[in-house]
Amino acid sequence: MDSIIFGPDLALGIPVLDQSHRIVFDLLQSMQGLPRPAFDDACRRLATELAGDLTEENRLMRDINYAPAVVHQAAHNSLLAEIDRAQCLLAIGDETGSREIIRSLPDWVEAHINTMDLALAIAVTLTK
Repeated sequence: MDSIIFGPDLALGIPVLDQSHRIVFDLLQSMQGLPRPAFDDACRRLATELAGDLTEENRLMRDINYAPAVVHQAAHNSLLAEIDRAQCLLAIGDETGSREIIRSLPDWVEAHINTMDLALAIAVTLTK
């Protein structure tokens, strides 16, 4: 991904999902080039934002009895583990490793939106 922008091509038409995705992309964009300790603070904000957003997304899957929820939630857990790893690397002074993880996230999030979240959005729309 060349830029970290939540554009209309990533919008799913489900406001709660689109809003949370936009916030995550904005946070990731703002983290580029941040010096420490601002980068550390941004990592904590990102972790908090993602945890809340993914909890909401998991609730949405539960509410519609979404069959592939287990696989989708496993992907969420993988993302949260990567954020945790980035924070642990910062704690031991490995800023480079932490920044590498953060730089990889826009591509991961974009792929997740275009696959798993798109399927969820379709399922939500069909249950209305």
